[in-house]
Amino acid sequence: MKRLRILLCDDAAPALSELQSILELEYTVIGTAEDGQALIAAAQALRPDLVLTAIELPRMDGIEAVQELRKTLPNCRVIFHTCRTEPEVMAAAFSAGATGYLIKGSSASLLAGLRTVVQHARDRHEELVIGRNAHPML
Repeated sequence: MKRLRILLCDDAAPALSELQSILELEYTVIGTAEDGQALIAAAQALRPDLVLTAIELPRMDGIEAVQELRKTLPNCRVIFHTCRTEPEVMAAAFSAGATGYLIKGSSASLLAGLRTVVQHARDRHEELVIGRNAHPML
């Protein structure tokens, strides 16, 4: 099976580097971005299968960026990776077009959570929130 092509976005360069190291064990990371506007430009140029992005970003937040991204790449899956747990933030993320929502935790929980969200999206075409322990929060 073809490896999923992922675009990463986080405003912290060390976080991007760590995410890339973790995800490249199972996926192909095709690019990174450090703000919302760069995310849109990179996604349009690279056409990823999935975008993994933070919410709090400079120049344009992740939710706004995903709303814009949906206009040109409606089939690209988007997963937010964030510390934000407020229900209204989660609702805004899914309204913007997110496929999944991962609460930041350990590296192991990120990989497990990403696997779960990707599989859930393939099987059910529904939205899914994954908590810090990599378990679904339904």
